[in-house]
Amino acid sequence: MRNLKLGNNNGAKSIEAYVKTAMVFLIIYASFMIFKPFLLPVVWGIIIAIALFPMHKRLTKILRNKGGLSATIITLVILALIIVPSFSFTSSLVDSVQKISNEIMEGTFVVSPPPEDVAEWPVIGEKVYTAWLSFSENVTVGLIKYQDQLLKIGEKFISIISGFAGSILLFVIAIIIAGVFLANSSDGYKTVNTFFTALVGDKGDEIVENSRATISSVVTGILGTAIIQTGIIATAFFVFNVPGAAILTIIVLFFAIAQIPAVIIVLPVIIFMLGQMSGWAAVIFVIWTVIGAISDNFLKPMLLGRGMKIPMMIILIGSIGGMMIMGIIGLFIGAVVFALAYQLFQMWIEDAEKKIEEVENK
Repeated sequence: MRNLKLGNNNGAKSIEAYVKTAMVFLIIYASFMIFKPFLLPVVWGIIIAIALFPMHKRLTKILRNKGGLSATIITLVILALIIVPSFSFTSSLVDSVQKISNEIMEGTFVVSPPPEDVAEWPVIGEKVYTAWLSFSENVTVGLIKYQDQLLKIGEKFISIISGFAGSILLFVIAIIIAGVFLANSSDGYKTVNTFFTALVGDKGDEIVENSRATISSVVTGILGTAIIQTGIIATAFFVFNVPGAAILTIIVLFFAIAQIPAVIIVLPVIIFMLGQMSGWAAVIFVIWTVIGAISDNFLKPMLLGRGMKIPMMIILIGSIGGMMIMGIIGLFIGAVVFALAYQLFQMWIEDAEKKIEEVENK
């Protein structure tokens, strides 16, 4: 009888434990679903805040420890650097489209005949030459002949512009969130530090610092390399008046961030421009753009993983793998997660080695 009562009590306690566990998981799941719409801008906000923290720290000292004012100034400056060029680019793009549309309607839009060298381009040369020639002879006929292709291009173009506008809005929100994190950086660091210390013990400080350094390294190494590389190539495009230089610059930047070789964009531009230029101008343009296209090969090792205990290859693999799974934000999340896994593995190995040494010493 007594055993039966004990069994019933144990059964009741087990059911109670299961119910409590289920309720905890239910609350966690409900909280995640509520927070999910804000997850992406908050993660970006954390990444931006970590990347800007050294600047915030220096500015705070200059402003006599006024962290809130420092965070506000940095936030407003970064917002201006994003919003003003984006507005200018969008306004210029809309004006260009309206101008071309009006000229087509009035019959004054003229397309120059294609150079003969275009037909010799690999794979796409003949098709591009034929379409270009058709538009140069009669724009209206060309529009009717290629209307299906133009509609598809138009749909993709609108989709790209919509995605661009959405990305700008996301970054504006993320930068504002980053400003809030910067203003409360001391409390935030203590909270994260306490969490990891509770999770892994004395190594919590080291893991937090390495995670921060990993994000800074990715910002400097991958995004920094992408911006420098794009700057070199874009300068050549604008100096030598390459058609569509602004759009090509955006494409090169996207390729550089996504770790896709910029030579895929640069090579067709070189081939096209060689048909338009000759002499020293052509030689300088080719050397300039080729240096820009291969610059990431020596910039990335210089900038990525600098001053860190974690090997550069770990960060690079984490960044590229994360980007393949989660997109651009995966550059940072993948690098941090892979670096964290590497640190935990190293801690496990070190503990095992200590135990072996203790056994051998005995």
